[in-house]
Amino acid sequence: MSSPAEHPPVQQGLKRPLAWVIWGLAVTYVVYKFQTQSSYAVLNADIAESLSLSLLQVGELGAVYAITYAVMTIPAGGLLDRYGARTVLSAGVATVAAGALIFGLAENTAVIIAGQALMGIGGAFGYPGLAYMTRYWFGIKYFGLVFGIAQTVAATANTLGQAAVGYLILVMTWQDVMLLEALIGLLLLVAFALLVREPDEDRSEPVTTDAHPRFWTGLWRDLKVLSVQPLFWQVTLISGLTFGLMLGVGIIWGIKLLIFKGFDPTSASNINATIWFGFGTGALLVHIFSDYVRSFKITAIIFLVCDLVALLLFLLLSEISTGVAYTLFLCIGFFAGVSPMCYTMTTRFCEKTRAGTAFGLLTCVSFVVGALLMPAPARLIDHFNVPLGAAALIFPAALLLALVLAVIKKETYHMEPAA
Repeated sequence: MSSPAEHPPVQQGLKRPLAWVIWGLAVTYVVYKFQTQSSYAVLNADIAESLSLSLLQVGELGAVYAITYAVMTIPAGGLLDRYGARTVLSAGVATVAAGALIFGLAENTAVIIAGQALMGIGGAFGYPGLAYMTRYWFGIKYFGLVFGIAQTVAATANTLGQAAVGYLILVMTWQDVMLLEALIGLLLLVAFALLVREPDEDRSEPVTTDAHPRFWTGLWRDLKVLSVQPLFWQVTLISGLTFGLMLGVGIIWGIKLLIFKGFDPTSASNINATIWFGFGTGALLVHIFSDYVRSFKITAIIFLVCDLVALLLFLLLSEISTGVAYTLFLCIGFFAGVSPMCYTMTTRFCEKTRAGTAFGLLTCVSFVVGALLMPAPARLIDHFNVPLGAAALIFPAALLLALVLAVIKKETYHMEPAA
């Protein structure tokens, strides 16, 4: 292993073209994995017709991605810490591309399951990888700003990408769409293999020492260190609860509630899409605001209070105009930008050597909490005959819990983690 003298500390800043190139590739990976994931939402009707699938089977096939994604995020972070970005992220991109290829060649559900599973496994590296590369190339000083920009770019690109798939399916088969996405993954893989690396060290070969034990030993050690930190769980739950709001309202219940309030399905869909534009914008501006007030705690409290007010106004007002609905959904998404800020908070108290594991665990827990929140209103409606409007109050209740956690959480803005 090289001595510190052979690898002098790298000055981290914004004026580094290579850093932005590598960051751009990491953002592209996130966009790509989102694209392969969200394409199923656009293509599933054609897939069901082509393979004679029932509605239940369509849902089960969609769940395969979510399950493999959630399971893989924790080892994904540990692999980044252990083997570095070039090897791990290149393998992740290759796995997503292989999954898309298998999916595109599928003639039965078993092959689709294999493709979905591979895309979920590979996709699990995207978000922790983006956070990891931002942490390494820009340091904690610029992490929030750069990570916020990444969120905005990814959200915008994903919105445009979904629209593109909606157009392509009019002129191509669903198999051809997936094969095209596999080709895009192959091109991205080449770029990753050629360009991606850490700025200050070569991790092409794992090292087994007391400081760098074997993978599973090191992963369990790092998970144990993180799991006994109340601050980490407070930050993680804040992220999961706000992200769960986005998944619940933005994917399932927003359109249903708008239709319940009298909007036609097309208008409801357009209004609901605003929540994701707000989320992408809020992910950047929440970091700018936190730097302005020099406090994550104050920022989280203000944003969560505003989010709670906007959500309650939407749920409790019996009649709202189209303009008010657009405004409220924009605000709900914007103030949910607290969720990506939790990654920035984590950089202030988590050592650099276990940053990947921390980002992976945070992503996993956030995804699981979100997955539990999404069907919660349906359970209240089905099992307890709770009206739709009342059942949806589970989301402001989740925000209220996140607000309590933000109030009791100690300030981390000025913390300096160990190297």
